[in-house]
Amino acid sequence: MMLTDRQCVEWLFSVERICQENILQSHDAQIFFEVGDSVWFDRNVHERLFGTIEKLNSKTCTVSLIGGKKWAVPYMRLDHVDESLFDARAPRARRLLDVAVRARQMMDEHGLRAWSLYFSHGRRLLGKCVYRDQAIFISRHHAVNHQPEQVNDTILHEIAHALAGSKAGHGPEWKAIALRIGAVPESRAYEKDKAERKRKKLLEAKSRFTTGDMVSFPVKGKQFVGRIIRMNPKRAKVDCGNRIYLAPYTLLENHV
Repeated sequence: MMLTDRQCVEWLFSVERICQENILQSHDAQIFFEVGDSVWFDRNVHERLFGTIEKLNSKTCTVSLIGGKKWAVPYMRLDHVDESLFDARAPRARRLLDVAVRARQMMDEHGLRAWSLYFSHGRRLLGKCVYRDQAIFISRHHAVNHQPEQVNDTILHEIAHALAGSKAGHGPEWKAIALRIGAVPESRAYEKDKAERKRKKLLEAKSRFTTGDMVSFPVKGKQFVGRIIRMNPKRAKVDCGNRIYLAPYTLLENHV
């Protein structure tokens, strides 16, 4: 008998609970789903509902049903309409399991057996150390999509925070511990600030233009002039007469 997606997920996560001390939570099944997926779930024993995933939240996803209603559905209750998607995304689960096992081993090796490990929903914050709860959080997206050496460094970065204590910050004591256990002794706050500055610069540049504006911009040393026909998130679609360009807002100048 073929198992449904949900049965496969339940089996995978129950094995993990037995073998890895509850490292994975039920909402970690989010990795099997994406916005736009066609899914179904049982409202009760008599009613099955079909819809499309509209938003991925931390513990549930928003499903837009046929007819317009929206439901917040836990990931463990979902099944794909297209069953092949489960197999296609199963490698994500295996990757998450590998990271979970590796992180748990690293934490134990450095004396953090009493600490818990969780995967978080966020993407921008790669890792977090919560002293009050004695817990280390690693971004689920980071764990599944980035290179193993990058993920390992994030784990060690947070372990160093746990060992240094809440008052150490990214100061000398934390840096010394990070070096000792093999983490890159650098604060990730700089990279976060750098990304935020880049985002603000883009928004500021974009705010100076609107659809229909005549603009000029450089391409390989030559200056082009055209009219903005569409405002995309990061670039403007500019009609230069015989050719259309996607030009970064930061390179555009108003042309009179």
